[in-house]
Amino acid sequence: MLRRKFIINLAYLISSCLTFPHNLLAKFKKNVQPDALRIFSQTYRIEAEIPIWHKWNYDYISVEDFAQAMHYGFYTNEQKRKTVLYVEKDRITFTADNTFVKLNDQMLQIPLECQWHEEEIWVPIDYFITILNKYTILKMSHDKTAQRLSIELLEVNITGLRISPKENGTLIEVFTTRRFNEKDIVLDIRNGYFHIDIYGGKIDKESISAIAGMGIISKVEGFQLGETASIAFKLKKDIISKDLVLNEDSNNLFINLRTSATLAREDDREQVKNDLEEQKKRWLIDTVVLDAGHGGKDPGAIGYSKAREKDIVLPITLALGRMIEEQMPEVNVVYTRNKDVFIPLWKRTKIANDVDANIFISIHCNSNRSRSISGFETYFLSADKDERATDVVLKENSAIQFEESEDRERYEGLGPILATLMQSANVKQSQYLASQVQNSLKGKLDKLGMSNRGVKQGPFWVLVGATMPNILIETGYISHKHEELLLKKSTTQKKIAEGILNGFKQYKEDIERSI
Repeated sequence: MLRRKFIINLAYLISSCLTFPHNLLAKFKKNVQPDALRIFSQTYRIEAEIPIWHKWNYDYISVEDFAQAMHYGFYTNEQKRKTVLYVEKDRITFTADNTFVKLNDQMLQIPLECQWHEEEIWVPIDYFITILNKYTILKMSHDKTAQRLSIELLEVNITGLRISPKENGTLIEVFTTRRFNEKDIVLDIRNGYFHIDIYGGKIDKESISAIAGMGIISKVEGFQLGETASIAFKLKKDIISKDLVLNEDSNNLFINLRTSATLAREDDREQVKNDLEEQKKRWLIDTVVLDAGHGGKDPGAIGYSKAREKDIVLPITLALGRMIEEQMPEVNVVYTRNKDVFIPLWKRTKIANDVDANIFISIHCNSNRSRSISGFETYFLSADKDERATDVVLKENSAIQFEESEDRERYEGLGPILATLMQSANVKQSQYLASQVQNSLKGKLDKLGMSNRGVKQGPFWVLVGATMPNILIETGYISHKHEELLLKKSTTQKKIAEGILNGFKQYKEDIERSI
């Protein structure tokens, strides 16, 4: 009897021990947070999921993942461990192990440091949302329980400002999404502030108030007064005159504050108009140069089954050119080569400079000794290079072996040339163009199973000397068996051309919208 009771009790004990961890685990699982953030936006027609990284009881997301989900531009400098996110007209810079975030020219601080994880910048979700809600035109609502992020645009039609100091005063440009009539706008000076009152205007007062002052303006404040948006500028000194200029080709408003009497009022107004016209001509994108890599005696990379890079990139380039001509008739397309001929690297950017091109796009295929590496990536010119870009730079730059000795001499002094280029505005523009093209290619090539290797930088000789924004696209690895088969297909080549076209279109629209 005792033995039987002992066996029963032992069985019960064993059963309890086995059941207890199971019950405990079940309870624990109920409290485990989701590992993905669901992003939903009716405005952008987006439904996406991005990974969540749980660290120190906080939830982090990758800035790159967010940018790709929203189809925003981004650029990551792996050496400096920084990522720049482009939200509409705002530029936000996040740095690893740093609580400071740079919004355009303003420094902000968040309580937790950004983290470098899996070679990307990760930011705490809550503080990331706080910054974007407060300082951009995005309006985000975060359901923490379901980890669902709803995103809409604020109902604004005044989206930003540009303040430009001049010798005789300051020029203010107000970015608007609709056209206002002169009768809707009142310029006034009240209590040491210059006011622009716009009837029918709608602003996000916090993002406007975050804009830094320049020139004679020390501070900017925004107010929404019923149907009127009022933007107030704290003045450092008195002004002689205030002139409103409405440009026929733009919704934007231009206000010239004059502090010097050196120019007569009518001359001043005429000068502002002329400056605006010159500025517009400079930024309009009307000529693009398309560069099919390699050619002639230079086959480029050789594929898994002996496909040649030069034979794949030429039809992609020609297809892209035809699409631009059909869908963007205002843009003139120039080719560095439209057949199988050899063109020295230096001459390719010279062609672009000679025709005063606004954009230079060089199209290539990639290869690697490892047959398992695959994916597409977009590069911009930089004296720095990502560690993972070293092989690509060496491969593309090796094309000079096919050039004559006098041509190869042109590449001496590459360092100083790049240093000069790094001081120009082209680097920033090229980064943004690269981001837009890479995101668009992702939308076209994801379904084919081609992986997104992101935007990178490197000193490519084929880009050196270009006086306009320029990028180099590696459309895929022909050293990868499956990817080579895809790249040889005309249907894939068409998708690649469409991806580049859509990225170029978005870039052109964004740049010209700010004129």
